Amino acid sequence: MKLSVAFLMIVLSFQSISQISINAGTGVLKGFTVPKPFFGFHGGIELPRSNDVTFYGRVGYYFPQKEDDKYSTYVTAVDVTTTPNVLSVNYVSKTSYFTIEGGTRRYLGNDYDNGFSLYGGTNFMLFFNTVKRDYEKSDVTGVFQWEPNYITSPNEQDKGNIISIAAGLQGGLKYTIPATGTFYFDINGQYALFGKANNQTASFSQLYSQLFFTFNVGYRKDLY
Repeated sequence: MKLSVAFLMIVLSFQSISQISINAGTGVLKGFTVPKPFFGFHGGIELPRSNDVTFYGRVGYYFPQKEDDKYSTYVTAVDVTTTPNVLSVNYVSKTSYFTIEGGTRRYLGNDYDNGFSLYGGTNFMLFFNTVKRDYEKSDVTGVFQWEPNYITSPNEQDKGNIISIAAGLQGGLKYTIPATGTFYFDINGQYALFGKANNQTASFSQLYSQLFFTFNVGYRKDLY
C-alpha cells in the first residue's frame, strides 16, 4: 500500500511538470540613483501551475560599467633599488551584476501558451555585484609604466563583492505563435532588503543601487 501511494505521488509529480518552457534574451538593468544603465543577457525556465498561473526562475548577467570619477593610489617598487621607489597611479572602479530571480506570474487575456497576453506577479531576487579597480597602465605623470615592477599595497583590495536580497514586482506582455514560440517583454522593479559588501572596494561602489529596474526582451520555447 505504501509503495502504491509513493508511486502515485511520483507519477503525479512528473505529470505536474510535464510541460516546461525555456527562455533566453537580452536586457538592461538601471539603478534608480545610478546614471549609467547595465546591458546584459538572461535565461530561465517557466513551469505552468494552471493555464494562467506559472512559476518561473531566471538568471541574468549584466556587463561591468565604469564609474566616471577617477581615484589615485600609490604603488611600491618590487626591487628596493628601483627609482623612483613609489609612484602614484590613477584608477576607476567598475561594477557588474549577476542576478538569480524567481516568483509567480498570472496571465491575463489568453493563456500562458496561447496568443497575446499580459502578465504580472511578485518575485524575489538574489544578486551579486563584483567591483574591480581598473588601473591605468602608466603613473599619473604618464612617464612610467608601473607593471610588473611595482605592486599595490597589500592593505588595498583590487576586487570586492556585494551580495543582496531583493523583493519586487514584474509586469509584461507576450505573444505566442503556434509551432514557433513566444516572444516577450517585461519590466522588473526590485528593492534590496539586505546588502552586504565584503570589503571597502565593494562598499565604495557608486554603481550599486538599492532600488533598480530591469527591462527584458526575449524568446520562450515550450517543451512538452
